[in-house]
Amino acid sequence: MTVSSEDSLKPNLQPDRKVVRTMLERVRQHRLRRNWSQEEMAARTGLSRLAYLNFENGYGNITLANLVRVLGVLGLTNNLMLLIPPVTEEPTLEKLLEPAKLRSSRKRKVSS
Repeated sequence: MTVSSEDSLKPNLQPDRKVVRTMLERVRQHRLRRNWSQEEMAARTGLSRLAYLNFENGYGNITLANLVRVLGVLGLTNNLMLLIPPVTEEPTLEKLLEPAKLRSSRKRKVSS
């Protein structure tokens, strides 16, 4: 079986769905740990009950802003920073080939 270049460009959605399901289950567990109903969670986030119900059950779409609100209510917004690590600058070939900078010597005043 050969894979065409067109097939290799298609994203594999199965792992994405699993990640989303796992994330939503964790949100649900955090909500339940606080003994909050979906209706109470919706009120705390400012979403309608139906919008929150659909979010937690994986239906429809939720904006990034609303996801941040949900995580904020659960006290989990600091964890968002872990999703996307900061970019570290790696030296380019041009930088590696630059000659080393020489430090200039400081002229000292001769006291008389």
